[in-house]
Amino acid sequence: MYTGQVIGVSKISGEAPAAFCRAITGGSLTIDYNNIIKKGIGGQLHARKGTSSIKLTLSGVVGVAKTDLALWYPTTAGAQVAAFPSFRVECVGNRSWVLSDGQPSSSTISCSDGPDGEMEFSFDIMFATATPGAAASAVCVYNALKGHTRNDIVITGLTNILSFDLSNDLGAEMYNPMVSKSTGAKTLPDGYAITTQGPTFSCVSGDPIQLNASDLAFADDHTPVDIVITCANGTGAEDMTITLDDFVPDGSAEVPLSAEGITGWGMTYVPGDGVSYGRVVFA
Repeated sequence: MYTGQVIGVSKISGEAPAAFCRAITGGSLTIDYNNIIKKGIGGQLHARKGTSSIKLTLSGVVGVAKTDLALWYPTTAGAQVAAFPSFRVECVGNRSWVLSDGQPSSSTISCSDGPDGEMEFSFDIMFATATPGAAASAVCVYNALKGHTRNDIVITGLTNILSFDLSNDLGAEMYNPMVSKSTGAKTLPDGYAITTQGPTFSCVSGDPIQLNASDLAFADDHTPVDIVITCANGTGAEDMTITLDDFVPDGSAEVPLSAEGITGWGMTYVPGDGVSYGRVVFA
């Protein structure tokens, strides 16, 4: 297994880098060879290389364009996200990689309740191909987007939201049929397929939203709500609206007991009755 600490990331088309974000505070590139090891009788050891899995993890990301964010929240049914970009990755040790034939695996969009809270992103991406690049060509670029602090964000549909996490797990799984493969690429899979969509909105509110009326807490069925996250930082081109369509409470309502401080109510919402795709829309 190879694990590299990521120190640079860009999208790439051909040989031309393109900015993916304003900044990234952490990340890793993991290449797992999935070795086949079998210990046999008579002291025999059978060992071969399996099928490589390539995972890029990015955390503490800011300043991502809404068109790129939407790739982790598909609006149509399908086994793959079309036109998912390739990435150039720089790792510690003067290593450079071009990662291609990828698919989004999971993502979280979050904003904390601290005075320095801003919208941050984390991403997991699975790739079928990793091509080592020359160190001299490892040039990553970044955009100049301002991003959105908690003071740029307005959430409607729910009241007095103090913090939130919007996540989606696409369950990307390796697709590796037994077909003819080229020499030097036999251990690479054909690609990855999306197997599910599971958007979840977890938040902390200053109001006991799920308990403030009997029709919410004890009705015979849920009343779906559209949760709208509006982001505007004064630069119109960076404005973004995220709409969560017909979401309902999930799990249990937390009723905290506290003698001091500000009390927050933790809640989780998931898509209600309908289709499984297109429930989170970026505009």
